[in-house]
Amino acid sequence: MIKLLALTAVLISVSEAQDPSNNVVDVSRIPCCILKDVNFAYGDIGSVPAIDTTDCVKKCNANEKCLSVTYNNGQCWMKDKRLGDSPRYEQGMQSLDMACVWPCNY
Repeated sequence: MIKLLALTAVLISVSEAQDPSNNVVDVSRIPCCILKDVNFAYGDIGSVPAIDTTDCVKKCNANEKCLSVTYNNGQCWMKDKRLGDSPRYEQGMQSLDMACVWPCNY
């Protein structure tokens, strides 16, 4: 299990990885951890209130089934699949795969 040492959010814009015809995001073209304006759609195992993305990641770390998260407006959606079932562009969402290694190195 990945341990969260310090979450200094690096938000990535996904405009270059987005297919405008269907809002699908090619996450393999995005080099880092927290994906801004991306919803890891489906694959939900539950949602819990969270203060921010950091809090959401901590809650996912506490659930052995949680492999990725999507955070928006105080709600943390935990996923049982890496990247959910279908990563999609959705303004305001922030998503993260728990396999990400912190901190991001640029």
